[in-house]
Amino acid sequence: MRYGYWAPVFGGWLRNVPDERMEASWDYMSRLVRRSEEIGYDLTLIAELNMNDTKGRDAPTLDAWSTAAALAAVTRSIELMVAVRPNFHQPALFAKQSSNIDRIANGRLALNVVSSWWADEAKQYGLQFDQHDDRYARTSEWLKVVEGLWSEPRFSFEGSFYRAEEAINEPKPVRKPVIYAGGESEAAKADHRPVRRLRHAR
Repeated sequence: MRYGYWAPVFGGWLRNVPDERMEASWDYMSRLVRRSEEIGYDLTLIAELNMNDTKGRDAPTLDAWSTAAALAAVTRSIELMVAVRPNFHQPALFAKQSSNIDRIANGRLALNVVSSWWADEAKQYGLQFDQHDDRYARTSEWLKVVEGLWSEPRFSFEGSFYRAEEAINEPKPVRKPVIYAGGESEAAKADHRPVRRLRHAR
């Protein structure tokens, strides 16, 4: 059995408690994750949201990926499972970014792939928000590009949403990050190798 927790990127997770005395700050996050590693926790999940859906949209929210990179540098054993939404990241560039973070972490990066759910957030940030099944079709292509760039010396791809032409990603990850995803619809349950299924996810 492994033990993990959701990192408090929002300064806590309880909707009915305005102040959980967990501030959304790098200082608090770094102290918490380093201490949880010391006492034996196996992993922490770092949620990717640009607006705070727990304490109110105007409340502080830490960026998932810069936080993950910083935590990779100050921890040694805890797995960093970072949520990622494909419509927020161009996949070839994401493959490069995540490879670098995995190397900083020496192979401790994992991904929780979320095919988006908050249309208003995407609109505010000027990002594409597809209809339900198209979101999962986008995710499928996105995963193929990321996996290809993690694995192959040069990678080409042409799909409905993304393309790559002889793209190079060096250095590769220390190990290909484990990818988790979840969902209840048929589109969400479709086989998107190399994804591991989560029982409960948005």
